[in-house]
Amino acid sequence: MLHRQHRLVLAASLIFAAIPTFPWIGAAGMRIDVRADPERLTWSDFRRVDSVSGTSEHARIAAEMSFPQPLRIERAEGEYRLPQFTITVTPQPARTVARRSVALSAALLRHEQGHYDIVVLAARALARELEGLTAGSAQELTRRVEDCVSKHTARAQRLSEAYDRATDHSHDPAEQARWTERIDAALADGEATRLEDLPL
Repeated sequence: MLHRQHRLVLAASLIFAAIPTFPWIGAAGMRIDVRADPERLTWSDFRRVDSVSGTSEHARIAAEMSFPQPLRIERAEGEYRLPQFTITVTPQPARTVARRSVALSAALLRHEQGHYDIVVLAARALARELEGLTAGSAQELTRRVEDCVSKHTARAQRLSEAYDRATDHSHDPAEQARWTERIDAALADGEATRLEDLPL
């Protein structure tokens, strides 16, 4: 089960820097990267608990997208945009848990990795959209960025729920293998915009 959270509070943390002499190089010249830390989960990333709060599931990965704080807005030629930076996807330690009574199998870990990878794919789609955003004011850019973050976070949640339904929370080996293959292909693509006919 995915617990989604992002730590970007734009209204409080975005500071714009007006730099009229900054050369405008366009969206193609900017790059917002996505990094997963770690790329592959191990059971050492999970805290053992007696029960997983709010669910009967055996394990839960709580993945979050975090952003540099503060995230500065740049101004060039009368338009505001985001600078180059990295979105980092990480497990949230306090909420990434596995039940003590459950055997920590490779199959269950593979299922949780799928949830984690869905967040990575959503973060990549978010980064591509943020790269091209411009606005006439810092306030308008802030609003647009907030909307993008909310949209892609919600899409990750919907995909994660579809993944659990289709795989029966990892209990359907054939569906699990099919989803793992599709997720791996989307990660390898680098420009994937959809997964299982759902937008990222």
